[in-house]
Amino acid sequence: MSTLAHRLFAALFAACFLFATDATAQREVDRAEVQNPRTKPWPKEVVEAFARIPVQHRGRVKPMSTVAGFRMLNTNGKRKWDLVEGTGLPTAPEELTPTEWYLDAMLFPEQARTYEIFLVDDNAVLEELGLRFEGRKRRDRYSYDQLEPARDTMEAEAQRINSKDRNARTRVETQLLELRNNIMEFEIVQSTFSTLQASIGDEPSERLLQLFPEGANGKSFPMTFVLERWGTMVDWGQEARLADEQDAFIEEVREVESALSAAIRRAPFSLAFVPPEDGGEDQWRSAGDVANLAITPEAAAVGESELRLMHSFSRVWDGSGSVDAVAPLLLEASKVAEETAGARGQFEKIPLEISYYDGKFFLRALIFFLLGFVVTAFSWMVPSKQWPTYVTFGATTIGGLLVVTGVTIRCLLLERPPVATLYETILFITSIAVVVCLVAELLTKERVALAIATVLGAGGMFLAMNYEAVEAATAGDTMGGLVAVLNTNFWLATHVTTVTMGYSAGLLAAALAHVWLVMRLFRAVKNSGPELSRERSEWFRRFGRLIYGVLCFGLLFSVVGTILGGVWANDSWGRFWGWDPKENGALMIVLYELVILHARMGGYIRDFGVAVLSVLGGAIVAFSWWHVNQLGVGLHSYGFTSGVLESLWTYYYLVLGFIALSLVGWFLYLRPRRTLEPA
Repeated sequence: MSTLAHRLFAALFAACFLFATDATAQREVDRAEVQNPRTKPWPKEVVEAFARIPVQHRGRVKPMSTVAGFRMLNTNGKRKWDLVEGTGLPTAPEELTPTEWYLDAMLFPEQARTYEIFLVDDNAVLEELGLRFEGRKRRDRYSYDQLEPARDTMEAEAQRINSKDRNARTRVETQLLELRNNIMEFEIVQSTFSTLQASIGDEPSERLLQLFPEGANGKSFPMTFVLERWGTMVDWGQEARLADEQDAFIEEVREVESALSAAIRRAPFSLAFVPPEDGGEDQWRSAGDVANLAITPEAAAVGESELRLMHSFSRVWDGSGSVDAVAPLLLEASKVAEETAGARGQFEKIPLEISYYDGKFFLRALIFFLLGFVVTAFSWMVPSKQWPTYVTFGATTIGGLLVVTGVTIRCLLLERPPVATLYETILFITSIAVVVCLVAELLTKERVALAIATVLGAGGMFLAMNYEAVEAATAGDTMGGLVAVLNTNFWLATHVTTVTMGYSAGLLAAALAHVWLVMRLFRAVKNSGPELSRERSEWFRRFGRLIYGVLCFGLLFSVVGTILGGVWANDSWGRFWGWDPKENGALMIVLYELVILHARMGGYIRDFGVAVLSVLGGAIVAFSWWHVNQLGVGLHSYGFTSGVLESLWTYYYLVLGFIALSLVGWFLYLRPRRTLEPA
């Protein structure tokens, strides 16, 4: 037993080590040649203030830290980056958060371009671009400067790939598009503050210098000065047209016009950090949007608060290149941004969202679920001890509370139930499954439901963390806007929540059934037959009733949820039922669970049959929950996710294989034997 325990703990230690380290650990980069590097870490108050700046991104107002976090997740594959020694940069070694990375990209862009932060999953992508790097792994990270020589080739390849049908693209082509998009996003980010500047050139005309004295000696100045004095330049243009001197005028103001045009051209892609003064407008504006409005005849559409906010952001660039110089300017810009958004009532949730992501509820829940599983595994070696059960129950309860807390905060932030996206249903279903298992453990005290809770909790968190990156790449974050079919809070709170609870129960029944079958067949193999002691037989009977009870729970919520879905469909589309794939999937769950329960009541199957059919029921739930969204047809095809179909088919094959093995085991060890009567 001692040797077994040592081996177990060695394996667990190795697993924890692999979990804690990244498979693509940051390698030492080449020495960075940066003319003006950041000489000191970002002050905590500056990072916190910058993180609180509200921006509207993909239809939702969110803190800058959220935008930076998901941008780093897309680019780097994780939400941190290590500035390692050997780069020659003054602050190395240093661990950068997404907010600090954004600060560097915006205010120390030359340094940020040396960060090896662009994750390339397959170096075949680089070979496609004509790039070769010696001594690199197949999956590695690269800097913007290392990839920049192939920028033109990357753009040409992206245009070619975009012209192809999505299903016809190869894996390498898909990854090349993702890399190109990450490069483009970085280029936009690094120009955030610089494009808020204008210049009159090194040799301006006398009147231009008088109009913009801030631009003497080729110095840049805030774009807002151009907007404020635009009327004078318009008058000059009219005078030049009347005097037939337009070419000379265009050359005179070329530098100013070029900066203004660049800002306007980037407007659709830049951060929208300027809320309109008119409270009736929902769409926030980027600096280019403000500039475009300010130079039109309807300049009154730009409010004073908008120009004030844009000016505070424009001034930040004056301190770029020095942390000490830029700090007070960033603090002032953050303050103005908070006041401007607060005047519209759109800032109060920003601190809560920052706390939500800083809390890392689901990562910490995963740690507690894994701890519970480890202690459970240890308890199998010392079954007579009670303290492992208490520790497991405590760790699993804490993990469950963390998941519920995270889900609750999401509800407060989004003002809707947490079941509008596939990512949210993963969290919701996991929390329901864990809670039901904990309640079942309190009722049965068999330690099986408790062990399953740790597995389902950890599995759900792993799945959620993996799917988070998928949604980040497609939707920008995991709290994106709703598709039209889900844009009703009442039906989200009734139909979607109810039917999702039915999904949860169906998957939980499948998990319990897997355990029942493994344990029952193991016992049969050990006993070389179906015979069980009275105590053991009663234990399996109680366990079977638990599976039956969970199925009843799932059937109730599936029936109610499906009916409510029909009522919603009638309200939205004018028909109760339309044989849509999602509707058919929900009906499949209801009918299948009815078949199991009626077969049990009729005596056609017993505990073994219920368990086998419940395992297959898990595949049916997965089909209704995930697969129909991948079909691309019907009114519920809004949840398509690349790569999910392959995982689903793998799961289906595993289910069929498990059922086949179970039936073989039943035929060999559990099938009732008929004895011949003597003549």
